[in-house]
Amino acid sequence: MFPAIFLIVFLSCNLSAPKTTNKAENAKKEAFSADTALKSKPQPATVISDTVKRFVVDDYPITNVMLDDKTSGNPTRKIQSGSIYSDEKVWFTNDTLNQTIVFELYTDHYRGITYHFYNNDVTADLIDRIELYENGEPATIKQKLKNFNGFLSQATRIDSRYFATNKGFRLGDTKQKATKTYGNPHKKSMHNGVEKLEWDFVNIPLVHSFGHHIVMYFKKGRLIRLILYNDVP
Repeated sequence: MFPAIFLIVFLSCNLSAPKTTNKAENAKKEAFSADTALKSKPQPATVISDTVKRFVVDDYPITNVMLDDKTSGNPTRKIQSGSIYSDEKVWFTNDTLNQTIVFELYTDHYRGITYHFYNNDVTADLIDRIELYENGEPATIKQKLKNFNGFLSQATRIDSRYFATNKGFRLGDTKQKATKTYGNPHKKSMHNGVEKLEWDFVNIPLVHSFGHHIVMYFKKGRLIRLILYNDVP
C-alpha cells in the first residue's frame, strides 16, 4: 500500500512541474517582449527652429504688373531721347511731387538698381550712374546731360503713394530716420553741401537679394536722392 501511494505522489509532482516552468517562461517572455517594444518605440524627432533673423531689403510698392512692357514689339522697354536711349529700364514719375523713380531690371523682374530723385535736382553724378546708350555703346556724359530730360517727359505717370518705400522712406525724410533704421553708415562723404551715406549688407542672411546696398543723399539733413542696389546672382 505504501509504495503505491508514494508512486502516485511522485507522478503527480512530475506531471505538475512542467506547468509551473511553462508559466515562468511565458511570464519571462512577455516581460522581455514588452521591454523590447518599449525600447524600440520610435522617439519623436527634435525640431530645431530657425532663429536666424533675416534682413528684409527695401523696395517700392510698384508691382511687377506695372513694370511689364505695355508696348507691343518693345520687349527691352527701349525709350529714345535724342541720339541716346534707355534699355531694360522702367521710368515712373509724379508731376505733383516732381519726383521720378527708375528701375533697372534683370530677368524675371529682378530689380537690380532703383533710382529715386527730384526732377529739378538731377546732378551730373546721378546721370552718369544711369546706363544709357548710343548705337549700342555707352553714351558719354555729355550726351546724357543733353538728352536726359527727354526720358523724364516720357516716364509713366503714377500715383504719389508709390513714391514711399516699403520701409517708409520718402524724399524729404531726415537723416536721423535713416540711421535709426540702418544704424551708422558704413561710408559717408560730403560734396558741395550734399552728404552721402552708404550702407552695405553682403554678409548677412537677406530676403529677396544676394547683396543689398543703400546710398542716400542729404541736403541740410533732408533726403534728396535714394539709390537701392541688389546684387545679381
